[in-house]
Amino acid sequence: MLWISEEEELFVSKPFLLSDQHFRDVNPVDCGWEHCEPSHFFGPTARMYWLLHYVVSGSGIFETDGVRYPVRAGQMFVIHPLETTFYQADEHDPWEYIWIGFHTELTLPAPLREQAVVQHSGLSSIFSSVLRLEAMTQGRELYLCGRIFQLLSLLSERQPSENDYVEQARTYLASNYMMDISIAGLAGQLGLNRSYFSTLFRQQTGLSPQQYLLRCRMEHAQELLCGYGFSPGEAALAVGYPDIFAFSRMFKRYYGFSPSEAIRQAAINKLTHG
Repeated sequence: MLWISEEEELFVSKPFLLSDQHFRDVNPVDCGWEHCEPSHFFGPTARMYWLLHYVVSGSGIFETDGVRYPVRAGQMFVIHPLETTFYQADEHDPWEYIWIGFHTELTLPAPLREQAVVQHSGLSSIFSSVLRLEAMTQGRELYLCGRIFQLLSLLSERQPSENDYVEQARTYLASNYMMDISIAGLAGQLGLNRSYFSTLFRQQTGLSPQQYLLRCRMEHAQELLCGYGFSPGEAALAVGYPDIFAFSRMFKRYYGFSPSEAIRQAAINKLTHG
């Protein structure tokens, strides 16, 4: 973390000036460090180059493609070229971040291409080393190229697999089906774009995340109605439906019969089979 003397302002921005060297593989064009004021925001806007922000401390939100992601210390949010984004420091715990912007003709590692927010234990040391640019008068661009290649190498190593992401999501949905769950929010917690997350989930399970959540709710509702003597209203609340009519419609659409009919059939089966 960059040290600030007592005489300096608490909220500081320190861009590091670079010359465009027109490097082909990786050409750094923007870099700096900032401790933002509460609620400080940037955008909506788009850049012509890749821009990475590593959050050193504090928190904020990052919005891209209509999805808002919470970002905290230890995470990096990724801005693609020509992508319109918005980001804002938290009102109570504003973030401090280091950023790197660069052009490249390389195919970047999957985490940069596919995830809006990236988390890796190795990011801290790479971005912290960028702060050495402040004391350099020559060779800033080559030094920064080295840090970018180091970052690309780090992110090319094995990250959580697609199966890992889906399994985490399935576990969360199966354990929290009674909550008001946002699929976009769940994708954000995994650091994934919602569209990519939904595609990944369907490939692995045959269902969309919303369909999987519905299955969890309906299966548990039927168990409560038929096995534990819950009324339709009680079952509705227990699986996340405050509106019993909406629950009844969804239950009938899913099973082909109403909650009341499920209870009656369960009672008949119990009498028939003792």
